[in-house]
Amino acid sequence: ELSLSYKSISTELFLKKPPAKSLEISRYSPIIANPAPLDHARLQENPKVKPKVDYIVSDTHVKAAIAINELYKSQIAITNINKILSTGLLGQQTKRRLVPTRWSITAVDDTISKNLLENIRYYPELNEILLFNNEYNGNHYEILLLPSNFSFEVIEAEMKMNELKFWQDYELFQGRKYYADNVVGAYYANRLALSEYLTSIKSQATALFFREVGPEYYAQLGVGILRECTRDAYKK
Repeated sequence: ELSLSYKSISTELFLKKPPAKSLEISRYSPIIANPAPLDHARLQENPKVKPKVDYIVSDTHVKAAIAINELYKSQIAITNINKILSTGLLGQQTKRRLVPTRWSITAVDDTISKNLLENIRYYPELNEILLFNNEYNGNHYEILLLPSNFSFEVIEAEMKMNELKFWQDYELFQGRKYYADNVVGAYYANRLALSEYLTSIKSQATALFFREVGPEYYAQLGVGILRECTRDAYKK
């Protein structure tokens, strides 16, 4: 019920024991402070569920990929779709599963951008060179769009232990068949933001994403912030 709602819901939590005084900061998980085991939870108000969400979740015959795209076309927020998929509420009845948050975010970004790219590959080529940039919490982006057939590459750089580290993944016009295991989730978040922009201008282009990670980004905040950072770059 919490994942279906598009608004936050007042919820009462009952703990098995008091929270422990600890703080976990990791590049691979959200910031976790003062954890405690949960006994049970109780909603204090009714969930605010949009009719399209209720309809899609109730349809146990539609495949998850189709459901994701239908929700996106109905302007359901990406974060809302992520939560619905993560809690195992999309797809055919016998194939519904709980999905780890990181996987659900990437699955949604990948599914929607793939669908948008099916049309983008038929658009005319961009007729000028465009450069966008943006920065958020130590993540600096420079995005270069060149007149050509669609292709996409992400190059990331970060200083670690006094050594500059690089990561890179790309795809050509036909797309890629394997997971981007260097840039990982950020690759698909960036590709979704790009696909939305190219769809809005009805053009295809070669895109180069340069990301520099500064020391300010010391704790994992999720690839969602990178999607929004690059989405925001196209508005400037």
